[in-house]
Amino acid sequence: MHLRFSRLRIEAELLSGKLAQCDIELLPGANLILTDSNTQGKSTLVNALAVGLGLDDLVKGNVAALVKDTLKDPQGDQRIVNAAIFLEIANASNELLTIRRSVNPELSRGMLVRRGPLGQWGDVGLEEYYLGQGSYSDTRGFHRFLSEFIGFPEVQVISQNDGVMRLYLEYIFSAIFIEQKRGWADIMANLPYFRVRDPKKSTIAEILGLDYIRNNLQRNSLRLDEQRLKARYDTGSEVLKRHVNGRQFSIKGIPAEVGVGSFNPQIFRVSGEQQQRSLEDLLSAAEIDLQGMVALADLPPPAPGLQSRIDEISGRITSLVTRKSELDNSIAAIRGNVHRYQQRLGVLARDLQKNKEELKIRGLFNRDKWAIRSSCPVCEQPVDGTLLSQMRSFPTMSIEDNVEYITDQRNLLQDMTAVEVATSERAQVESEHLAKEISFALTQHSEIQKSLVGAIPSDLMARARDIARLENAILGYRDLLDHAESELAALLRVWNEHVEVTLKLSKLSSDLSTDDRGLLRQFQQTFRGFLERLGFNSFEIGSMVVDEGSFLPRIIVNDRDRRVRADFGTSASDWIRIITAFVLALHASRDNSQKSNHPNVTVFDEPAQQNIDREDYLKFFDIVADVCKKGGQVIVAATDKDHAVRTKARNLGMHIIDFGSDYVLQ
Repeated sequence: MHLRFSRLRIEAELLSGKLAQCDIELLPGANLILTDSNTQGKSTLVNALAVGLGLDDLVKGNVAALVKDTLKDPQGDQRIVNAAIFLEIANASNELLTIRRSVNPELSRGMLVRRGPLGQWGDVGLEEYYLGQGSYSDTRGFHRFLSEFIGFPEVQVISQNDGVMRLYLEYIFSAIFIEQKRGWADIMANLPYFRVRDPKKSTIAEILGLDYIRNNLQRNSLRLDEQRLKARYDTGSEVLKRHVNGRQFSIKGIPAEVGVGSFNPQIFRVSGEQQQRSLEDLLSAAEIDLQGMVALADLPPPAPGLQSRIDEISGRITSLVTRKSELDNSIAAIRGNVHRYQQRLGVLARDLQKNKEELKIRGLFNRDKWAIRSSCPVCEQPVDGTLLSQMRSFPTMSIEDNVEYITDQRNLLQDMTAVEVATSERAQVESEHLAKEISFALTQHSEIQKSLVGAIPSDLMARARDIARLENAILGYRDLLDHAESELAALLRVWNEHVEVTLKLSKLSSDLSTDDRGLLRQFQQTFRGFLERLGFNSFEIGSMVVDEGSFLPRIIVNDRDRRVRADFGTSASDWIRIITAFVLALHASRDNSQKSNHPNVTVFDEPAQQNIDREDYLKFFDIVADVCKKGGQVIVAATDKDHAVRTKARNLGMHIIDFGSDYVLQ
């Protein structure tokens, strides 16, 4: 990810008809916005950088000189009618993009962008995007567009409810954009709440390029898999036990908890002698007994009239099979229709979303509500724009009408799909009923064929009943055995998957990889070095560490390695030194990892907080100059009453934007 601020222009139209404006150029490296005293508008410029990117949560809309009704002026307060922010930015390829956001006096949710420098701003080539819901996901969402322009990837993090969500730009910028009012209260003081679990830790990890987020995602996914497999095992084993018990059998060898013990299932029945006999043994014994009885059976003589009966059943079977075949073909055709309807519904859903986005854009910018500009609404042939604009009475379809039309189409298709599905379900029920009738008829047919061989003598009736009993028993044994083998195979697969997941989890014993620990050590070393240069003296520098559990500064307060928050026992000015050193160390550590998502820009508004020692404060600019030597951009807004900062900055070759005693907006 790479972002560079290139130019900022603020325009405010006054009630008097005059225009108050400010236009500054921002260069790569260190940029200093200086005034001789406070309340001259520096924070307006700094906060406009965030608001121009749609990151309102960083400043809570605090663009003081614009959102107020009046503007300070040497001649007195002037009423503001409306205002606008123009922001020119560049990406890693040095492509320029200009963004315009209006203030009336509330901040507009519509964003106008144009590819190219601010100096070429015009109506041609403008693109319209919006903020708010869908800003990161919709095709017309501004933050989706901005993320693609600056190369900010879609980083997945763990949410508060154990799900997965995106890490937003607001999180990244809360760590590198320090505004004056609340930014110095804490590290990442302006962090928004978007339901991310451990948001500071996740953000710092992504800025430093750690594997923590990826490891955490993998661990979370494995834990969810572990829970899912456990639930499947518990449910599957309980259902199988009930099924087996319902057949007057018992089952053992299935551990109560998946992964604990050994999986060695056996299905058995306790006999009258209290002996356990397995299902396989009972099946084998029954089959041997049946073979012996069938070998002794005699064929009965044929009975009269059975042949005509079997012919009648054969004809019925043929009729049923024909009807079932017709139903199955009809079901297949209906399913094909449903599939095509569902495909069309998907197309309509996309069209509806695009029209809703366009409707949102038109509502934000109060544009013409016509849906069609360059083509005929009837024949869809190209029409010259000037010609169409003269036909205002032509009954063309508006965006609202188009949304309503597509919605009606979608509802109609949904109704048609529901009817087809219901028809298919009824046909399926009838087909299944026919299948049962066919099966019953085939059984009758088979029984009659057997009876044609001959009648059963009275002395074989008892043996026939034994044969029937054995056949039913064998059928039940085989059915139970087949069902159990299928279910046990599924349980075994769950067992083995759980073993694999448990093994993978055991290998992820720590959130941090070896590379992560190395990057944290480098970051800690840089952080300590900056603290020392800034004159931190509340504790020994060596007692200040970057905690592996939170990635935030902690202080070791005794020999037992007890760690407390960095603001514990720290003076107010040293707390400012900690925030300053931490933020600059994040920037300086950007090049330590290719996976870093630091935007390569850092912003400070009034770093001389809490009466920090003047000499230590001036050393801050030495560190800024060192950080910028690698090509980064740092923007600092500061009050410089005695011109010491100006002198320091000139000696360091920094780009100075000096307003002196003038107001920023003139």
